[in-house]
Amino acid sequence: MNPQEDTGARNGGAPGRRPGRAYSAHFHLLDRQVVDREGRPVCKVDDLELAHDEHGRPYVTAVLAGPAALAPRLGGLPARWLAAVQRRMSVGGGGGPARIDFGRVTGIGPVLTVDLPEGAAGVHALEDWMRDEIVARLPGAGRASG
Repeated sequence: MNPQEDTGARNGGAPGRRPGRAYSAHFHLLDRQVVDREGRPVCKVDDLELAHDEHGRPYVTAVLAGPAALAPRLGGLPARWLAAVQRRMSVGGGGGPARIDFGRVTGIGPVLTVDLPEGAAGVHALEDWMRDEIVARLPGAGRASG
């Protein structure tokens, strides 16, 4: 993460993102739970999108989630299997990972907190489609709690 990018001004001085703080991507970000501002789970951090500043230092530009982001980290047969399943099961317009712009991260701690508009996560497109198109049509689905 680029310490110059993490000024606190960009995210309104949110707690958990101190100016000039360097983070370890492996320790502070990867495999962490991502929650929305209400504390509801959104996804897990499966990978990170990086860019380089004018001095060649890498910084995080996005959190990537889903099988398309996780598969390359696994390697070998499990990665090929996961990538193949993800390609076959993807819905909508893309087979790539879900992407959350890093500018939406408001806190880094035991979980990553993100500020997303209601319903804008789009992280689990297949799960959303199954809920709306399959499960919602089952008898009694309208009475289910949760």
